[in-house]
Amino acid sequence: MERVRCLGCWSALGDAEVAVRPVKELVEELHLGEGRTNQNFIVDCGSRRFFVRLGADLPFFGVNRQREQAAARAAEAVGLGPAVRHAEADVMVVDFVDESRALTEEDLHAACDGTDGSLLKALGLALRRMHETPVPEELEAFLTAVGGSTVGWGGPHLAQWLHYAEEQNYSRLPLLPGLRDLIAELESVAGSLEPNRFCHFDLLADNLVLRSDGTIFLVDFEYAAPGQPLMDLAVLAMGCNLTPKEEGHLLSAYLNHEATPMELVRFKALRVLAALRETFWGVTAELSQSSALSDEEARSYTDMNFQKFLELREDFHRADRSA
Repeated sequence: MERVRCLGCWSALGDAEVAVRPVKELVEELHLGEGRTNQNFIVDCGSRRFFVRLGADLPFFGVNRQREQAAARAAEAVGLGPAVRHAEADVMVVDFVDESRALTEEDLHAACDGTDGSLLKALGLALRRMHETPVPEELEAFLTAVGGSTVGWGGPHLAQWLHYAEEQNYSRLPLLPGLRDLIAELESVAGSLEPNRFCHFDLLADNLVLRSDGTIFLVDFEYAAPGQPLMDLAVLAMGCNLTPKEEGHLLSAYLNHEATPMELVRFKALRVLAALRETFWGVTAELSQSSALSDEEARSYTDMNFQKFLELREDFHRADRSA
């Protein structure tokens, strides 16, 4: 906390007292999520409040703070994220969004089951605006580093994490045998790649902030990268355990038209890739031991998402692809 308290940016606000508190102590009070790869703090300085993210680069995970900061500034520029007030190699200070709260999985179910149509509309609008935002140059460099045009629907992080697991001959779970063939099958059903867009790639519910005016901010851009927009929706649907009906409503709200049967089948393929992506995040945490999770927590996270992968793969193979 002392590192945060001594940041030079506070002096520009005068002689106000700087009060620093870890977010983990305020999760319930402020309706916030917690990070797995960084430390988060709330800073009160005079009458103003800030959110501070502290964390070094994490090469095994493909996390680079310069890219994260560039993505956060891009979101700020189009009104989709809080203002970035200060940045260093391992720290970023943004405005705290007053009168707001992080969304929950329950909120996402309510939005997508027809209970809260205004939230679903706001969500679709926010995601479309993000994907229409030009990709920052810093993110393009990451795509080139992990394979460029050979990176498929799963995006650069899945490509990196899968390669790492194969290099390390990961075998605790029966995950690798036949996996490349399955990915090829999934990507064939998903369809041809469109030009890459600005993607978040970590759309968990608590990375969506509902503001008092009903609009949505996006936060936590450490996995932002060029990619396919529908993968963002698949990550969100998979992570929040949306039902098929709820997924249809989410996809339709994003597309601005009723999703066709073929679009729904394609989305089933993307859900499997999304589950693979989270599974390999856990595998990377197990192998590298470079996340904030303990060994037991990393294995548990891998196991949870591996089970999702198995269930979604089975659902995909049962799907009628004749649409």
